[in-house]
Amino acid sequence: MASSATLHTLIELAVERKNKAAQEFARSAAAHKHACERQVLIESYRADYELRMRTQAGTGIDGTRVSNYSRFIQQLSEAVEQQRLEVDRCARLLQQTRNAFFEEERKVKSFEILAKRETDRKTSSEAKKIQKQIDEFASRKAYSTASGFSL
Repeated sequence: MASSATLHTLIELAVERKNKAAQEFARSAAAHKHACERQVLIESYRADYELRMRTQAGTGIDGTRVSNYSRFIQQLSEAVEQQRLEVDRCARLLQQTRNAFFEEERKVKSFEILAKRETDRKTSSEAKKIQKQIDEFASRKAYSTASGFSL
């Protein structure tokens, strides 16, 4: 069994790694949220331009303007697709950092359990030693009283 000092050091190191993993998890969650918000914004912007094009087409616009609107809406559609890919990438990173955080947390718990077992083992060992001394003393006292000798 590892010594208490060693376990304490391992727990400290594991807690540091867990804290770093938690920070990475928080950063990836923020990046994922930002990517999702940006995707919604781009989609909204594209929908707004599509509505403008339809509205103006209903009142009559020239072909050049329709072509410009179409080209711009196509660019926005490509931006939406690129942002969707970014959201997917951020979601994968979020899952990886979540898994890493929980793995580090599991390690901390494992070391804490080992430390508790070590403490319990030492406490039990001390209790057994004290009980042995008490039993030995009681045995001597009983022997000395029975033989007429006193301690």
